[in-house]
Amino acid sequence: MPLLTREQEQYYFRRMNFRKFQFTELRDQLDKEKPSARIVSRMETLLEDIAQVKNLLIRSNLRLVVSIAKKYIKSSAAFFELVSDGNISLMRAVEKFDYFRGNKFSTYASWAILKNFARSVPAEHQRLDRFRTGQDEAFASSSEQKSSFFIDEHMNRTQRAVIRELLQELDGREQKVIACRFGLDEGAEPETLEQVGNRLGVTKERVRQIEVRTLEKLRRIAERRSFEIPGF
Repeated sequence: MPLLTREQEQYYFRRMNFRKFQFTELRDQLDKEKPSARIVSRMETLLEDIAQVKNLLIRSNLRLVVSIAKKYIKSSAAFFELVSDGNISLMRAVEKFDYFRGNKFSTYASWAILKNFARSVPAEHQRLDRFRTGQDEAFASSSEQKSSFFIDEHMNRTQRAVIRELLQELDGREQKVIACRFGLDEGAEPETLEQVGNRLGVTKERVRQIEVRTLEKLRRIAERRSFEIPGF
């Protein structure tokens, strides 16, 4: 089943949420001592429609789970276990997603799945936590480690698209610092504080200050837009 377009996603989430609203309204009207057969029947119909829409949203995004799981593990047995775990994350994402924020569900779901996989696979979690922001600088400063943007060094296209979308809310220098420090451009390698400083004509300390401030800004933007980023 192909991924849904943004418009299709919004339609189905609106439909599911409206059906939930209708169900709640009828439930509140129901006389629990003498329930109306008509109301009960209508509630059952609404529940069926909610389940159908939810299943459609899940099925249309199952490929995301498989695609992301392939990047995390090679063993077939562990792979299928991870896919099963990822499917649960996908189901939860359908329940939690707020389409009013204007984000695409497939993007939101990808981050939810990634966040869960980072917890499910200890080795991968450790690798994310020690993501390098330069050849030898990753372990040089505990404050830098705390501010690291925990992104898989082999980010897929969906992940990169999310980061680029968030970067649009930064000013030019902030974008440049983050893009250089974390190698966000295709084929680019993470640069050291000194390399970025030379590029921008500022000191290493100034680059570090801009990075820390910008990462905090990105965290706030991600929260506001319902993006879940592993390690945040």
